[in-house]
Amino acid sequence: MPCDVMRSAIPRARFRAVCPAMAVLLLCAPFARPARAQQEQSSPGVENSIDRWNRMSPEERERELAKLPPARARLIRQRIRRYNQMSPEQQQALRERYQEFSSLPPDKQQTVRGSLGEFRKLSTDRKVAVHRAVMEMRTLSEPQRQARMNSEEFRNSFSPVEQQIIRDLSTYLPK
Repeated sequence: MPCDVMRSAIPRARFRAVCPAMAVLLLCAPFARPARAQQEQSSPGVENSIDRWNRMSPEERERELAKLPPARARLIRQRIRRYNQMSPEQQQALRERYQEFSSLPPDKQQTVRGSLGEFRKLSTDRKVAVHRAVMEMRTLSEPQRQARMNSEEFRNSFSPVEQQIIRDLSTYLPK
């Protein structure tokens, strides 16, 4: 997972703010509610997939995980364990990020998932560079972000695929 690879190259505080959100966004539980149901929920009621897994009894969870391919089940177990090791404040921040993601229209959610998938394919050094660029872009206002992305320096620093990843993630997950 990109978060594990980048852990040593990114300051811990910034890493913690982004990486768990990526993990939950990629978790897409097999029994998650349809996007429309998620959008219709009021803000405080939105929960993430890991919360649903955690509400299950251990027996229920194992029955559901047994239905999945082994690699997927292993990944979900790791993410649940990582989430449960977070402080309550970190878990709350993650819930808020998930809520932000869930409020996106389904096509935008798919765009974010696609960009995160492309991100995972990058080499370690490019992941670090792209991650830093996304974090930088997220701090800028929309006009500043557009100016930066239209700059020659930006175009020369990142491949077209990397530019699209940065554009998508900083646009649809701006904070």
